[in-house]
Amino acid sequence: MNKKIQTSILSLFIFLCLAGWVNAVDFHGRISNSVYSFETDETHTRMYQFANFSLQHPNFGNASLNASLRALTDFNQSLDSDQRFKAYNLNLKFNKLFNRFDLVLGRQFLHPGTVLGGLDGLYAKFYITKRMNFSAYGGVESNFKRSFEIYKFKDSFTAGGLFELNRTFDTNFQLFYLQKANEDDLYWQLAGLNIYNSLLTHTTFNLQAHYDILNERFHRLFFMARRSLMENKLAFSLNFKQQHPQIYANSYYTIFEVEPYNQYQLGLSYNFLTNYFVNAQYRMIQFDDETANQIFATVSNNNGSIGLLYESGYAGDQLSLVFDYAYSVTPQLLASLNIDYSRYRTEKIYEFENQIANAVRLSYKFQRHWTVDLEYQWLTNRFKEQDSRILNHIHFQF
Repeated sequence: MNKKIQTSILSLFIFLCLAGWVNAVDFHGRISNSVYSFETDETHTRMYQFANFSLQHPNFGNASLNASLRALTDFNQSLDSDQRFKAYNLNLKFNKLFNRFDLVLGRQFLHPGTVLGGLDGLYAKFYITKRMNFSAYGGVESNFKRSFEIYKFKDSFTAGGLFELNRTFDTNFQLFYLQKANEDDLYWQLAGLNIYNSLLTHTTFNLQAHYDILNERFHRLFFMARRSLMENKLAFSLNFKQQHPQIYANSYYTIFEVEPYNQYQLGLSYNFLTNYFVNAQYRMIQFDDETANQIFATVSNNNGSIGLLYESGYAGDQLSLVFDYAYSVTPQLLASLNIDYSRYRTEKIYEFENQIANAVRLSYKFQRHWTVDLEYQWLTNRFKEQDSRILNHIHFQF
């Protein structure tokens, strides 16, 4: 981001903050300070500051300034500005202008019917009726490192639209179009349909069909059906997904012949006692002539869960035990414990390896706004006999 843009955003932020003190701007969010110490060949200490806030003036209730920012200091080494400062969100938002439009200008996260991610640009949503709306957006992808730098339009420009029809015959429809281009040509072009249906009692269906126009093939096919029984205590789900890797037409990786994978998944959830649940799923992934299998099962309640993971086939062999539990010692003090044990190998010619990861955490809440967390992590695997970390977080909510 050039100095003029940085200066403009900073000036706007200072002005709105000052206006908040004078005219009682609604200013709410969360500020966190985290100290992260870890040990490799030597001890390192890093300090993070996170700020997530929304600023709104009572006289302009449909406008808000929204930000999600991070600053980093490393006590052992110097960092350049791209590493030190990040902006995940930084935008001005206007809701229901003339009771018809939403506008967002700046850095934002979008999921317009398909995964897009961070965008530096403009997003507009037009409400045609209560059930029908249309969205359009344009800009450049947010910096990969989420620094304040903004990519140039000639290198990458993203644009697209989304049409939505909701609550029609218990069905939501989405039609979308997305393209990415540079000054030379298009290198990514998708169009798709998403359908979510709950017409049948206790049954839901979800269909996603996304077409890659440049390569003339389906990029993603996804189908999910879920059925609830016994007053929603028992539920079954069945999923199918076929997915191509997202490789742009201007990417080096186009020299490889890439095949999609197929994923089949069967799931079960059962509420057998008050606040006690059993969840289990079987997943098979098919790569060309090879397959990988996974079984995952957990027993959980409101305090935590214990689970078992088993994998075999093309992706390797693994047996894992996972455990997490949280307990309120007092209304203000929360203690939690996490344990993850894995025994794995990537190929049959290798011996099995063991890995253990543990985390112990204490969280204490002071009055309404302040919370302090202290966490200790310990890990051992084939690369490290032991690797330990200490994290401290101080949160202020306003």
